[in-house]
Amino acid sequence: MGIFSKSKSRRGSDAEEIGKRWEEAYRANPRVYEKECEEGLLVGFALTEDCDSIFPLVPEEQWKTDGKRIDNWIITMVSLTKPQGGVIGQMEYHEAMSRLKPFFIAESENWALIRAMTHDEMDGLFEGLPRKLF
Repeated sequence: MGIFSKSKSRRGSDAEEIGKRWEEAYRANPRVYEKECEEGLLVGFALTEDCDSIFPLVPEEQWKTDGKRIDNWIITMVSLTKPQGGVIGQMEYHEAMSRLKPFFIAESENWALIRAMTHDEMDGLFEGLPRKLF
């Protein structure tokens, strides 16, 4: 009976820890840019290392401009810890979320809680992809 009690309390503890991480995580906010070479908008989010973050799973379901769907979404991976710092690279949003899936702590409704990542983990997401989109 004691084994089951510990197991039950541990699951409760895990849920509490995840709940706390949801509350303390950075909630990604979109930044909108006009595309230089063509008509339309580009919406980008920044993902920085060493910080739990909350990102929308399908951002185009949440944000529109003048009631119109926005089709160009990116995530920019940013280093804060390496001496060279700066941008690690940019990736098309849904490709990035697919590659980030192993780093998801939890999902709820249209949101994903992504655990803090190291510079090397973020850098590794770009295998086989260009580092700059726009």
